[in-house]
Amino acid sequence: MQLTEPQRRTLERLIGTGDRPVFAEDLRQRVVDRIEAAARALELADPLWIGKETLNHLSRCEGRFAAKLEGEDPPFEHSLTTAVGVLSHKAIEVDVGARDGLDPHAIAAIAADRLAEREERFAEFWRGLGAGEQDELLMDVVRKVALFQGSFPPLRELRREMAPITELTLRAELLGGALTLSGKVDLVLGMPDRLEPTRGTRLVVDLKSGGAWPEYAEDMRFYALLMTLRFGVPPYRVASLFLDSGEWQSEEVSEETLLHAADRVVAAACSAGALRSGREPVLRPGAW
Repeated sequence: MQLTEPQRRTLERLIGTGDRPVFAEDLRQRVVDRIEAAARALELADPLWIGKETLNHLSRCEGRFAAKLEGEDPPFEHSLTTAVGVLSHKAIEVDVGARDGLDPHAIAAIAADRLAEREERFAEFWRGLGAGEQDELLMDVVRKVALFQGSFPPLRELRREMAPITELTLRAELLGGALTLSGKVDLVLGMPDRLEPTRGTRLVVDLKSGGAWPEYAEDMRFYALLMTLRFGVPPYRVASLFLDSGEWQSEEVSEETLLHAADRVVAAACSAGALRSGREPVLRPGAW
């Protein structure tokens, strides 16, 4: 298979071909015990749902976190930016999952049709656009697909070796459902090692437009935690890949990575418990 230099770089340096780490068999249970032991004492009256945005709100300002818990955010409505984002992810899903090779324009059109059929909020926004605006939005998606294809080796042709999964929704229910962790991973590559099940063989990638933000690294650690809780084995590496440049920031997953992510969840649960008991949130100034 002939690859461009950026595709080969991603294959060799991000995906990699070296030895994968082997994790302790009881690692998942120890992580669960760590979270549940701290959260159990809170006696949460109402179920608590935690995702990466919830954790990021807390790191920015507890008042913003409290507003999220109380459902004070306005109802979500698509903008051109959010529509391009969700449609680009759907288009990459179409590209990776297609039986036959498709050009980026066909991929974008198929993605728009599927998303309009399955997501009411997008369908409403899409129908409100004129034909020219729809074409402009689709061209934005074509550009994202081209950048994705230029950054990765052809994943459709490497399904047997890499088993690519897009838009993987993960959920972990703890304390009998009183505490739920959830998230959606953009791209997972790698197959389980059937001879050594505790070997980390998966790479988790979040696809980003624009530049890097400090919380991106924390998001990826949270995804590593979710993967561990759901599959029992951590990924060997997590990364945010920036489509505009083809560069990435990555981190090798270790037990310390997972314990750090677990402690962020515990901090959020403790804050939620205190706020629901009547404590006033600690406010921190910022754009939020």
